Amino acid sequence: IASDARFKIFRSIEYNTLKIYTQAFGNKTQNLIINIGDDGFLLDDKATLEFAGVRNETELSFFNHEAYKAYARSPTETKW
Repeated sequence: IASDARFKIFRSIEYNTLKIYTQAFGNKTQNLIINIGDDGFLLDDKATLEFAGVRNETELSFFNHEAYKAYARSPTETKW
């Protein structure tokens, strides 16, 4: 990512939060960008992924928490 030009836009973002997006055989959200809600955050830096509930075929979102909060306040107002 650091040297490939295709990933240049991702270098300026500080990714600091992991959240479970969906798990196998679970319900998927209608929001294709990110799962909005209070559950699924992996907040304990010392916890293993297994302890946090990550199983086989779990999809994770990795993002900036401040940008997430701004998006969650108005999810229909997407600015590209």
